Amino acid sequence: MTRIMIILALGGLIYSQASSQPVGLDFYDNLNTLPIIYDNVESYYVSSYDRTGGNDDGFRGTHSQLYIDDQSEHVIFDADGPGCIYNFWFTGSGANLHWGTIKIYIDGQKTPIFEAQDKTLFLGENRPFVEPLVTNGLISSGGFSCSAPIPFQKHLKITTEKSVGFYNIYYQLYKNVEIQSWTPQQDYSGVIDLFQRCGSDPTKNAEHSTVVRSVVRLDPATGRNVTEAGLVSIDEPGTIQSIKINPLFKPDTYTLNHTHLRVYYDGAETPSVDVPIGPLFGSGLGEADVRSLFAGMSSSGTYYCYFPMPFQQSIRITLQNLSHDGGGEYACQVSYTNQLPKTETGALGYFGAKYNCAWPIVDRADYVLFEYQGRGAVLGQVMTVEPVMPDRKRWWEGDLRIYIDGDQKPRFHGTGHEDEYQGGWSTFWLTNPYSLPLFGEPKTENLINVFGQVNGSTTAYRFWPGKIHFKDSIKISTEHGNQNDTPANYSSLVYYYFIP
Repeated sequence: MTRIMIILALGGLIYSQASSQPVGLDFYDNLNTLPIIYDNVESYYVSSYDRTGGNDDGFRGTHSQLYIDDQSEHVIFDADGPGCIYNFWFTGSGANLHWGTIKIYIDGQKTPIFEAQDKTLFLGENRPFVEPLVTNGLISSGGFSCSAPIPFQKHLKITTEKSVGFYNIYYQLYKNVEIQSWTPQQDYSGVIDLFQRCGSDPTKNAEHSTVVRSVVRLDPATGRNVTEAGLVSIDEPGTIQSIKINPLFKPDTYTLNHTHLRVYYDGAETPSVDVPIGPLFGSGLGEADVRSLFAGMSSSGTYYCYFPMPFQQSIRITLQNLSHDGGGEYACQVSYTNQLPKTETGALGYFGAKYNCAWPIVDRADYVLFEYQGRGAVLGQVMTVEPVMPDRKRWWEGDLRIYIDGDQKPRFHGTGHEDEYQGGWSTFWLTNPYSLPLFGEPKTENLINVFGQVNGSTTAYRFWPGKIHFKDSIKISTEHGNQNDTPANYSSLVYYYFIP
């Protein structure tokens, strides 16, 4: 349980002198707290990326462990607490891993509190690591992933019997918090329930919510004139709980990338959110089967967005059509309450979403998904890549890089697109789309075999439990190909909360 610290109220927003981020299962227990920004948390990523700047990210095992300890075990994670691992991932050959036994050591104990064989850990046969908390290479297309939170108070060490090849681990460290360290008896039933009912609201809504339903029509844009239709307008403080839309026609990819959702907070004339609805609901390649915890869509049902959106004075949400060809009717539903998320600690942020694109990116520099100056927290991202020509492949070798609060070196450094989105091996990844609660690759298209390796377009998403907090700035970027050597069409959307 976290310790509550002294808070100050300034200008209607709640600030803390030493605030406490909910940790592990507490994060999932009440997702109404998503808009709250905390001071006591920092996010990190450890992976097998090539420290020399090359592309040996796990092929030869050069960087596939932090060190080998005096028991000849390969140490892949070693950190002092308080902290929590939210996700770890490996890839193997086909449906198998080959690194033997994994061991978890808690709080400096010499004996592992848990150990399991690689061949069974991701099959859900080792409690408490059961489905859907774990996925294997046949579920997440080449990736072996675990999303069961593993909190620790003093120290956590994870080892493997042999070199793991490719791997990554996403975790957080905290200040001013007391954590009950993980045991194999951990009860994950609440998170399992959340994951199993993706598509329904994961937050705990207030009892007395208001639902506004409407059918709006967006005509094609003419000249410089675009059409904009209102979904809801509220002139009192509150929180948007969900936004759902259902196109009453068959929208194509162009339409979904040129119809924007716009959110105006507290009487502002400029929208704080102005993004295409395709990526907002999880796909930059048109309609797809997306069933994530926070956003989703399908070709036969309603698109949903469950990010809480608090506002202090008023809010106005609209749909805008920028297309000169597309248009049609949308059945819309917005749920809201006149309550704000409770902020015993932390600062109450506003929801934001930022869309970027480079069609194509040809510079020998990273593609930038998101860059922001100020205070806030990133929750997730959607990224779409389309090759400029069928034979211009291997764009997927590009590494994710996240710089936080002026870091000169990225605090997150990945090993390739399929790895960051928890899949593995480009051809298998591209030919087997998947959609899971926290990550997915819901759609690929225009696949072609280029000298034994498949190339084509893809859209993928990933969410970061606990949120990636930043105090002053953040930059999320990715290479396009090894050392930015492959031009391609990139587009992206990042979900975040910000303090104005």
